Amino acid sequence: MMVAITVAALMAGGSAGCSSDPPTGKPKQGTSPPGTARITIDGKDAGTATSVECGAVGSRTTIRTGDEKSGVTILLSDQARLTVELVRIRNLDGFSGDYNLGLGNQATAALTESTYHISGTALGYRSPESIAVATQPFAVEVTC
Repeated sequence: MMVAITVAALMAGGSAGCSSDPPTGKPKQGTSPPGTARITIDGKDAGTATSVECGAVGSRTTIRTGDEKSGVTILLSDQARLTVELVRIRNLDGFSGDYNLGLGNQATAALTESTYHISGTALGYRSPESIAVATQPFAVEVTC
């Protein structure tokens, strides 16, 4: 009986510790509201995502926005310094493409509080019907 009460108390305490009220006021300069991502492709606004998932395992952080049809997946490493390992863009502003560390293109990442600023160049296609390869600059500002 005592074990059941202790487990119930831990679960209730754990649930309360995980939730918080949404922040009030304007975000600090260089940051975005939690759970949002602003994305640009070739200097054009590709939208603001409000569906953001962030997860960390060891020195790697994975960030996902949108869904399998349209969105961005990012893999960062902070083992030695903050490094962009992968950016996969899925059908944003008519572009789908990838950045992969070590394959020629450049990408950078910076962190301001809990807001990541990621930019670089991705290789892909302007539309699903296109066979011409396109290289597009991208920028993502995302808050976990």
